[in-house]
Amino acid sequence: MKFSILMIPFLAIIVSGCASTETVKGTKGQGVSRAYQYAYEPVYNATLAAAKTKQLEVVENDKANGRLILSHGITLWSWGERIAVFIKPMATHSTEVEIVSKPVLSPLNFPPDWQQILLDQIDVELRSR
Repeated sequence: MKFSILMIPFLAIIVSGCASTETVKGTKGQGVSRAYQYAYEPVYNATLAAAKTKQLEVVENDKANGRLILSHGITLWSWGERIAVFIKPMATHSTEVEIVSKPVLSPLNFPPDWQQILLDQIDVELRSR
Protein backbone atom coordinates (compact mmCIF):
# COMPACT_ATOMS: atom_id res chain seq x y z
CA MET A 1 0.00 0.00 0.00
CA LYS A 2 2.73 2.50 0.94
CA PHE A 3 4.67 1.60 -2.18
CA SER A 4 1.77 2.42 -4.49
CA ILE A 5 1.08 5.75 -2.74
CA LEU A 6 4.73 6.75 -3.11
CA MET A 7 4.66 5.87 -6.81
CA ILE A 8 1.85 8.35 -7.65
CA PRO A 9 4.10 11.47 -7.82
CA PHE A 10 6.70 9.56 -9.84
CA LEU A 11 4.10 8.33 -12.33
CA ALA A 12 2.64 11.84 -12.63
CA ILE A 13 6.07 13.21 -13.59
CA ILE A 14 6.59 10.48 -16.18
CA VAL A 15 3.16 10.83 -17.75
CA SER A 16 3.33 14.64 -17.89
CA GLY A 17 6.68 14.47 -19.67
CA CYS A 18 5.65 12.01 -22.35
CA ALA A 19 5.78 12.92 -26.01
CA SER A 20 3.57 11.02 -28.39
CA THR A 21 3.08 11.25 -32.12
CA GLU A 22 -0.01 13.39 -31.53
CA THR A 23 1.70 15.83 -29.16
CA VAL A 24 4.56 16.61 -31.54
CA LYS A 25 2.16 17.26 -34.44
CA GLY A 26 0.96 20.42 -32.69
CA THR A 27 4.41 21.87 -32.03
CA LYS A 28 4.81 23.91 -35.21
CA GLY A 29 6.47 27.22 -34.40
CA GLN A 30 8.33 25.82 -31.36
CA GLY A 31 11.37 24.36 -33.07
CA VAL A 32 14.60 25.27 -34.77
CA SER A 33 14.31 26.21 -38.43
CA ARG A 34 16.60 26.73 -41.38
CA ALA A 35 15.94 28.01 -44.90
CA TYR A 36 17.41 26.16 -47.86
CA GLN A 37 17.89 27.67 -51.30
CA TYR A 38 16.18 24.73 -52.99
CA ALA A 39 12.64 24.05 -54.12
CA TYR A 40 10.22 22.09 -51.92
CA GLU A 41 10.56 18.69 -53.66
CA PRO A 42 14.36 18.30 -53.29
CA VAL A 43 14.24 19.52 -49.68
CA TYR A 44 11.45 17.09 -48.79
CA ASN A 45 13.38 14.21 -50.39
CA ALA A 46 16.61 15.28 -48.67
CA THR A 47 14.78 15.33 -45.33
CA LEU A 48 13.58 11.75 -45.84
CA ALA A 49 17.12 10.72 -46.82
CA ALA A 50 18.55 12.47 -43.74
CA ALA A 51 16.11 10.60 -41.48
CA LYS A 52 17.11 7.30 -43.08
CA THR A 53 20.82 8.10 -42.78
CA LYS A 54 20.39 8.87 -39.08
CA GLN A 55 18.37 5.66 -38.60
CA LEU A 56 15.15 7.41 -37.60
CA GLU A 57 11.85 5.65 -38.13
CA VAL A 58 9.33 7.51 -40.28
CA VAL A 59 6.07 7.27 -38.32
CA GLU A 60 4.08 9.63 -40.52
CA ASN A 61 4.85 10.94 -44.00
CA ASP A 62 2.45 13.74 -45.06
CA LYS A 63 4.06 15.32 -48.13
CA ALA A 64 0.92 17.28 -49.08
CA ASN A 65 0.99 19.15 -45.76
CA GLY A 66 4.78 19.24 -45.43
CA ARG A 67 5.02 17.20 -42.26
CA LEU A 68 7.11 14.23 -41.18
CA ILE A 69 6.89 12.56 -37.80
CA LEU A 70 10.02 10.62 -36.90
CA SER A 71 10.89 8.40 -33.99
CA HIS A 72 14.07 7.25 -32.32
CA GLY A 73 14.12 4.41 -29.84
CA ILE A 74 15.72 3.87 -26.47
CA THR A 75 19.48 4.28 -26.09
CA LEU A 76 21.83 4.33 -23.11
CA TRP A 77 21.25 8.10 -22.83
CA SER A 78 17.60 8.45 -23.73
CA TRP A 79 14.16 6.85 -23.45
CA GLY A 80 13.58 7.78 -27.08
CA GLU A 81 12.32 10.82 -28.96
CA ARG A 82 9.46 11.90 -31.21
CA ILE A 83 10.56 14.37 -33.86
CA ALA A 84 8.27 16.57 -35.94
CA VAL A 85 9.61 18.06 -39.17
CA PHE A 86 7.65 20.83 -40.85
CA ILE A 87 8.62 21.68 -44.43
CA LYS A 88 7.25 24.84 -46.03
CA PRO A 89 7.96 26.34 -49.46
CA MET A 90 8.92 29.99 -49.11
CA ALA A 91 9.58 31.14 -52.68
CA THR A 92 10.31 29.56 -56.04
CA HIS A 93 13.63 28.11 -54.92
CA SER A 94 13.53 28.46 -51.16
CA THR A 95 12.14 26.09 -48.52
CA GLU A 96 12.05 26.32 -44.74
CA VAL A 97 12.48 23.28 -42.52
CA GLU A 98 11.51 23.42 -38.85
CA ILE A 99 12.35 20.56 -36.48
CA VAL A 100 10.93 19.93 -33.01
CA SER A 101 12.29 17.07 -30.91
CA LYS A 102 10.55 15.90 -27.74
CA PRO A 103 11.63 13.10 -25.40
CA VAL A 104 9.30 10.14 -24.94
CA LEU A 105 9.96 10.33 -21.18
CA SER A 106 11.47 13.36 -19.48
CA PRO A 107 13.24 12.03 -16.38
CA LEU A 108 16.88 11.11 -16.85
CA ASN A 109 16.79 11.79 -20.55
CA PHE A 110 19.84 13.06 -22.44
CA PRO A 111 18.90 12.79 -26.12
CA PRO A 112 21.10 13.95 -28.98
CA ASP A 113 20.37 17.36 -30.50
CA TRP A 114 18.18 15.97 -33.29
CA GLN A 115 17.30 19.43 -34.52
CA GLN A 116 20.89 20.33 -35.37
CA ILE A 117 21.80 16.80 -36.46
CA LEU A 118 18.95 16.62 -38.98
CA LEU A 119 19.35 20.16 -40.30
CA ASP A 120 23.06 19.50 -40.92
CA GLN A 121 22.31 16.15 -42.57
CA ILE A 122 19.73 17.79 -44.85
CA ASP A 123 22.52 20.15 -45.96
CA VAL A 124 24.72 17.16 -46.75
CA GLU A 125 21.94 15.39 -48.67
CA LEU A 126 21.13 18.50 -50.74
CA ARG A 127 24.77 19.08 -51.68
CA SER A 128 25.24 15.47 -52.74
CA ARG A 129 22.38 15.61 -55.28
